[in-house]
Amino acid sequence: MGIVGLGLMGASLARGIRALDPGIHIAAAESRGDVRDRAIADGVADAMHETPGPWLADRDLVLLCTPVAAIEALVGPVSHALPDGAVLTDVGGAKEKVVEVARRDGDPRIPFVGAHPMFGGRGGYEGARADRWKGGTVAVCTDGAPAEAVARVTALHEALGARVAPCTAAEHDAAVALVSHLPYLVASALSLAAKEAGPLARLLAGPGMNDMTRLAGFAFDIQGEVARRNAHVPEAAERLERHLSRILAAIAESPGAARQALEEARAARETLF
Repeated sequence: MGIVGLGLMGASLARGIRALDPGIHIAAAESRGDVRDRAIADGVADAMHETPGPWLADRDLVLLCTPVAAIEALVGPVSHALPDGAVLTDVGGAKEKVVEVARRDGDPRIPFVGAHPMFGGRGGYEGARADRWKGGTVAVCTDGAPAEAVARVTALHEALGARVAPCTAAEHDAAVALVSHLPYLVASALSLAAKEAGPLARLLAGPGMNDMTRLAGFAFDIQGEVARRNAHVPEAAERLERHLSRILAAIAESPGAARQALEEARAARETLF
């Protein structure tokens, strides 16, 4: 296998594969020299390279584990470096555009299967864990690739302990617009609003505010670029605005209306988690 990018997800993937089958040869590319040295010393990879290149010529399955803008830039050249029979996939958070780029710029010999593990986070190489995939959910896009390639990518994620949600790239982006990208944008807006509220608001901010704004802590390259690429975000924002307006109207109307609206919201939350 080949892995491009040894941040949190790439290094966790490498550790998970190593724990699953130590006999699988893992070669990886990582721009940071200190991480390359640590990956070899830690046994995370068998071979390290600074960039993708000729070393890809003997890889069976390659995973792009970089920020989404880099994935879009890499999918073409990496696919052209792979041998016949190989499969290329990724872990990016927006799928429609990268599937389109793969279709346009990729080598037609090499199927690209878009995938998105829904259990990222922060921490980089240092935060990588072999069990990160266990119990998680991975969206695997069924469009743009033959069924055999989709099955290979699905089998990898399932072997690492994740459940797979098959979907098209458009279905994926519509869903994560509401459950991932919009929450990031709302957390960002809430952080700015709280800062504007003054020093007392900052002093009184507690665990609830911390929970609500956690996603705003993601670097732009990790989450902002993903949200920016999702054409379904405006529709998700309209849905949120509609429900917020209805709740605010119920609060202003009467205690009974407020109770009904907010109890309905509480019940809805129970269906999610």
